[in-house]
Amino acid sequence: MARVTLDSIRKQYGETTAVDGVSLTVGDGEIVGLLGPSGCGKTTTLRTVAGFETPNTGTVSFDDRDVTHVPPENRNVGLVFQEYALFDNMTVIENVTFGLKMRAVQRADRRERAHALLDMLGIGDLADRDPMTLSGGQQQRVGLARALAIEPRVLLLDEPMTGLDAKLKARLRAEVSQLLSELDVTGLYVTHDQEEAMLMCDRIAVMNDGRLEQVGSPQEVYESPATEFVSEFVALDAPGLPFVQW
Repeated sequence: MARVTLDSIRKQYGETTAVDGVSLTVGDGEIVGLLGPSGCGKTTTLRTVAGFETPNTGTVSFDDRDVTHVPPENRNVGLVFQEYALFDNMTVIENVTFGLKMRAVQRADRRERAHALLDMLGIGDLADRDPMTLSGGQQQRVGLARALAIEPRVLLLDEPMTGLDAKLKARLRAEVSQLLSELDVTGLYVTHDQEEAMLMCDRIAVMNDGRLEQVGSPQEVYESPATEFVSEFVALDAPGLPFVQW
């Protein structure tokens, strides 16, 4: 695990500013949600932490190490994408062990860890299946197992529940939230879903037009919005949120 610090991150694409002066610290073992509408800069921020984007100005640090210019493969981050990005020419267990294989972990050791993760996620019986034959929820769990297999210092999740039906999404929210808590992993969780952020994250960073509008606990963001934008954006899902147990 690692403490992640973003210091005055700014990312531009030509004349367009995607991230504008974002400063944020994710504590060791904390899950912080990046919440906001499409195009607000949350995915660019996550990609900057991963190393897929290099900021024009500002720094990214893991603990006290500046990793701003360190390539993604040397950052030891786990990634869970919206589209799962599973390899269709590999079985489930081959997908999960892929990162360990690239790190030259012995076959027996990597398979042992993969089976343990698949069992933990309730899909141990799917180890030899073609991932393309699995349901969306099952594929999501395979993607999470693959990300966790390398024992990442930081786990990055980009809209991981998008595309799932409401009933499955509700169940996976609870299961994944419990799993992340048990693993005590440091994570950034990108979502546009207010209720999802409230349920999954220790703190929420609300973004708009590349800037942070507010950072606080779910209860603080919901009950004491710092700006008109936060008030209106969180209120979009207001009917469901009072049932969240703080």
